Parts: sequence; C-alpha cells; structure tokens
Amino acid sequence: MNCTRLQQVLDAHIDGELDRATTGEIATHLAECAGCATLRDQRSALRQELRAHAAYFKAPAALAPALRRALAQSTDVHSDQAAKPRTAGLSWLHVTAFAAVAALVGLVSGYWLAQPLHDNPLRDPAVASHVAALAPKRQLIEIASSDRHTVKPWFQGKIDFAPPVKDLTGEGYTLLGARLDQVADKPAAAVVYQIRKHVINLFVWRATDQAPDAIATAGVRGFSVTTWATGGLRFAAVSDVDGHDLTRFAQLVSTP
Repeated sequence: MNCTRLQQVLDAHIDGELDRATTGEIATHLAECAGCATLRDQRSALRQELRAHAAYFKAPAALAPALRRALAQSTDVHSDQAAKPRTAGLSWLHVTAFAAVAALVGLVSGYWLAQPLHDNPLRDPAVASHVAALAPKRQLIEIASSDRHTVKPWFQGKIDFAPPVKDLTGEGYTLLGARLDQVADKPAAAVVYQIRKHVINLFVWRATDQAPDAIATAGVRGFSVTTWATGGLRFAAVSDVDGHDLTRFAQLVSTP
C-alpha cells in the first residue's frame, strides 16, 4: 500500500467498505506514514461534521399522495391497454412515469440550486483541517508563543515559503503559536490566533498561480471561512467566530 493508492480508497476505508486484507494493509501504512494519517484524521473529522451539521430536508407532504395517485392511474391505464392492440408512440403509462420522474428531479434540483455555491474548492478541506486540529488527540500548536519574532523564524527550514505572522493583539486577535499542517494534499503553515475564546486557524500554502484573489468569506458546515490569495500564496482563515470578525482579521493580515 502506497500513498497514492491509499488516497484512492481512503473514503471507502473510513466508511468500512473494504475487505479485511485491504483494511490491514491500510492500517499498516497509516501507522508508518504521518501524512496519510493526518489526511485520514481530516476526512474523519469532516465526516463527523457533515453528519452533525448537514441540513436535512423532508419531501413535501403532498408529494407521496400525488405519486400514489399517479401510480394508481398508470396501473389502471396499463390494465385497460393490455387488451387493446399496441400502437406506436408513448403510452399513457410512459407519460405518467416520465411526469413522476420529472417531479422528483425538479424537487432534487430545486434543493441543490438553493444551496450556496462554494467558489473556492479548498474551503471544505480547510474546515476539515481546522476541525482535525481541534481534536483531543491532535496538537493544535507546535510552537507556542505570542511573540511574532519567535513564531515566524520557527518556520525556516520546515517549509519553502515565509507565512505572514502578525501581532494583532491590539485589534483583539491574540497570537497563540503555529504548527505545520496541510490543506487537502498541500503542505501548509498554520498560524493560530484567538479572539474571545474562539480559535482561528490561518492556513497558508503556495498558490498554483500568481493571480491574486480578493478576500471572500463564506459559511461552511457551521464555520466561517475567509479565503484570499496574494504574493504567490493562498490563505484560508477558519473559525466558528462571526464572519465579520473573520473578514476583519483577513484584512489585517493582508495589509502590508
């Protein structure tokens, strides 16, 4: 079992869908590979968050009776037509079935269209990393200090870029420290702040292009996520604090 193969079957492993032999190979690999173990923890945390916070929608009360009536009518029509010679074209049974399917498709499509679109595909992985970092068995901070001159040099030699580390105490954001992490499969620096007992994880990693992105805040699984990109780096700040506080935090971090 290598890292590539594990990433292909990781979701099935978490859902308990694999055979015993493959599960054993994965367990052996996870015990030896810290990167894949971290990815497993992130996926597991995201799974728990989805179960805890995902919205569930019940079908309208009128839908079931309408389907029963449609099925009953189609059955009656089918019975009447059974004794008659078949003619070309669609039968009433087909038309009724298509109408029922169209109604269901419309219902499902309406639900998905009503959901907010995530313009940044890394928001969900950033939330997963944030949740995983808060787990009891995980280490939220590897270098604990409120001094930016202690935290920023700590990253030297550990990553190939310099994440911004600012002292924002005067603005209400207290620097707690930092750690190494990842967002999806991208190595990232995580600078940790706190505001009114709310933890903020500021993830920083190399952008795939140099194009800047404006600051944007969205709600994801009950968390506020603010993303932007500048100077060849991409940023994602994640917290359960109000979105306005997180946007202001991003503006302070991104100000030269």
